[in-house]
Amino acid sequence: MDNSVYAFPSSREEALAMLWLEHQDLSGKTPTELHDMYWAAVKEIRADYAAKRKNGFVFR
Repeated sequence: MDNSVYAFPSSREEALAMLWLEHQDLSGKTPTELHDMYWAAVKEIRADYAAKRKNGFVFR
């Protein structure tokens, strides 16, 4: 039996993506478009974090 608990958001990237999405004009967006927007934001945030880390940016 799997007793694991999933909490959302499970990462800072997911939290930032949801925060960004909540401030977008979602009028007329389909659930699929919303899903795509969310995961595109997560991907962009993760790529930015990786680039900053590679360039020596210090996260505190």
